[in-house]
Amino acid sequence: MSAEAAVLIDCLTGHVLYSLNADRGMHPASTTKILTALLGLELGKKTDVVSISRYAAYTEGTSLYLNPGDRLYLLDLIRGALINSGNDAATAIAEYLGGNEELFSSLMTYKAKILGAYRSQFRNPHGLTDFKHIATAYDLALMTRYALKNKDLRQIVRTKDMIIHEIKTGEPIPLSNTNRLLYNRDIHVIGVKTGTTAAAGQCLIAAAEKKGRVLISVVLNSSDRYNDTLELFNYGFNQCLWYKVAKQQDPVLTVPVSDGQIARVKVGTKEDGEIAVNIGELNSIEKRYIINPNLRAPLAKGTNVGKIEVYLGDHLLYNCSLVTLETVKPKLPFYRRIFTNN
Repeated sequence: MSAEAAVLIDCLTGHVLYSLNADRGMHPASTTKILTALLGLELGKKTDVVSISRYAAYTEGTSLYLNPGDRLYLLDLIRGALINSGNDAATAIAEYLGGNEELFSSLMTYKAKILGAYRSQFRNPHGLTDFKHIATAYDLALMTRYALKNKDLRQIVRTKDMIIHEIKTGEPIPLSNTNRLLYNRDIHVIGVKTGTTAAAGQCLIAAAEKKGRVLISVVLNSSDRYNDTLELFNYGFNQCLWYKVAKQQDPVLTVPVSDGQIARVKVGTKEDGEIAVNIGELNSIEKRYIINPNLRAPLAKGTNVGKIEVYLGDHLLYNCSLVTLETVKPKLPFYRRIFTNN
């Protein structure tokens, strides 16, 4: 591992599987743009038309080569910031939504803290070096885990190449993803964002999927960010333990139900539950079932009747709902039962 700071988490639970200086404040470079893009998608409308200011157009560093007065859809600017790492696009997003970089950066820091990223603070939307613009590997993983729940963002960060257009002239603007791991055939990488400055070194936030399992890695100030990331994914997928909580639609329990044509009902989960832990943590895992004790017919199939909680020591690691896997009809009235039996 060549990175100064790194972390690997299970996307489903947020559980940390590997940590190296993960709480150390670091320069995040263009990985900053994940939060910029997320706010763009949450606060704006994708079809909003944004005019490019002179200030945005001449932002230094990686660029889409936008010109003052250009007009682009907000969604296309978000694509340009994430796929091509355009600093001009990130600045335009900040100006449109926050009025200026300073106010938008305050929104970024506020959003980060809402997500639990308490050790990070932002001073710009693109990640150019500012010694008060700091994030930790763990905070970046935490923000990315939340960001990947946004379907638009998740689609953008996995896009290899595309073309967007300036609205007035229709001028094409080609985008090409800076994340080389998207082209790796050995592992299914689903994003997320590169970053490089002299102060930050090589940075990479990545997410990868294998057999429905998703891991998020962050490496900061690395001399070989791609191999560092692949090393983390290899560790997570192949050396960590994947603990099965439940299998979708398989009965987990049968629980009592009153006033029904059957005395007990099968319950299970709507989705597979499989979480990653380090092998040494297995003995500290406890699974608890919490069931509504007063179930009464009628009960439709799919009714929420409780939940499974998985604890690692005293820490709640994961929970999922338990639902009925069959319909429970109410008992027939006494006279109906006699008639039916005869």
